Amino acid sequence: MSNFKVIFFTLIFSITSNKALAANIPDNILTMPIKLITGETITLEQYQGQKPVYLKFWASWCQPCLKQMHHFEQTQQQYSNTLKVIGINLAINDNLAMVNKIQQEYKLTMPIAMDNNSQLANALYLKGTPYHLLFDKNMNLVHIGHKADKILDNKIALINQHKPIELLAKNTLTQTLDVTSFKTRDQKLHALFFNATWCDWYFEESRPGMSKQCINAQNYISKASKIHNAINWQGVISRLWTGKAELSEFKNKYKITYPIEIDKQNQLFQQFNISTLPTLVIIKDNKVLFKTSTFNDQISLNKQLLKL
Repeated sequence: MSNFKVIFFTLIFSITSNKALAANIPDNILTMPIKLITGETITLEQYQGQKPVYLKFWASWCQPCLKQMHHFEQTQQQYSNTLKVIGINLAINDNLAMVNKIQQEYKLTMPIAMDNNSQLANALYLKGTPYHLLFDKNMNLVHIGHKADKILDNKIALINQHKPIELLAKNTLTQTLDVTSFKTRDQKLHALFFNATWCDWYFEESRPGMSKQCINAQNYISKASKIHNAINWQGVISRLWTGKAELSEFKNKYKITYPIEIDKQNQLFQQFNISTLPTLVIIKDNKVLFKTSTFNDQISLNKQLLKL
């Protein structure tokens, strides 16, 4: 066989192999485990060179997510043989029972995962749901968005026909970390209060009990931070649907005087395994002394804080 033929067939083999082209996303995202509610674990890497992948993040209390569920299932039905469709529940103020309820109500047949440790949301820089990510056959990220619109539909149709789509920039999912962890360097008590600027009003219709909990908790913490002033208070706000304007409005609304910041990289939420809003965490010497998401009995809570 001539040298030309050897080079030619080598090139053809490399193009058609499973790892034909390097993806435009980091390897840690390719290999990150996606744990399905069935108990199975999958990764994006296992579909590289096999078929495109469509990921959608959602929550049972997210009204736009629910409005898009019929579109989501229709996509699954239409492209089930050529496209891997995966639903990923945000796992914030949600549980398996709620996920199963939505799955049955909308007759969802695609695999579903719960992002219990927020690793997927962090790696894919989720800032709000619904959140659509589309990867071509080589696991190149070709679409990020929140709408189930014609742009998304057209891209799904194109990648199923193996037609080229303009790739997103390689650094689309990379950000500089602002805060990587919370560590105390003294013997003082530190209180981290995890909440969201939308917790009170967004849950009002879909989860009225949660909405009331958010309001009561924030009002309590705003007062408790003044009463228990020996504790160093820090508000930690979810980055979802939140910017400087929303934070400023929220601070004024609840007359918050203690320091409060947006957890832009979701690092503190992940470090303290926050899956319910609101949540209070008391720390001393880098150890968690107390953690609660229940604020109904504020007298008992005050007593608990005085004991620490």
